[in-house]
Amino acid sequence: MPLGYVYQVITHGMGAMPSHASQIPVDDRWAIVAYVRALQLSQNAPLDRVRDPALRQQLTRGEAP
Repeated sequence: MPLGYVYQVITHGMGAMPSHASQIPVDDRWAIVAYVRALQLSQNAPLDRVRDPALRQQLTRGEAP
């Protein structure tokens, strides 16, 4: 979904979720949008995208970072 859609849902609410415009400043709403997108991209990411070799080895062995 487009980033602007997530921003609009935070700002205006949707379904049972109320508007958070009065509680969350504009810059923070965009930070939340960026965080949600980062979480989405991190799911099922290929191991070769991990740049740190030591961390890649840990993950390959199934160890928690």
